[in-house]
Amino acid sequence: MPGRDTAECVWGYLRVHTAAAALRAMIYDGANNIYESGDLTPERLQDALDARRTAGQLTRALAISVQDAGEDPTRQSGVRTQDVVVRVFDRMRGYHNIRTARIELMRILRGFFDNLTSSSEQGVLQMEYSGRTGHRFDQMYAVEYEAISYTSRVTFMED
Repeated sequence: MPGRDTAECVWGYLRVHTAAAALRAMIYDGANNIYESGDLTPERLQDALDARRTAGQLTRALAISVQDAGEDPTRQSGVRTQDVVVRVFDRMRGYHNIRTARIELMRILRGFFDNLTSSSEQGVLQMEYSGRTGHRFDQMYAVEYEAISYTSRVTFMED
């Protein structure tokens, strides 16, 4: 998926690529509840929770967010690392929905960089799994989540 950085590529891939269709089916309202970080609000989570309950689709997680977690230079000229964190959110359903979506997410992002389309100024050389948090609870949002981290090596055109 084209994008200006690895996080935007991952976000677009999860929302539209055929390979991510099974993951979207595990999220209530599919691509509509896959957000860039900062766009997921407590109100949106509550709306998804209410709609999911009304629809009786309790086996679907509420949302996913994709965070651009920064960039660092490397020793190699024109190459940087970019970090991406993907979070799966749910509320009042325990870890089951989150775990199911996390397993699928990790499956489809294995070898993900092979599917990236680089912009005219950058290209992803490699993306690898960095770790995951396991089941967590956020008091502020009153939501359960798991964060899965990836690091990519990105090449940039030098001026």
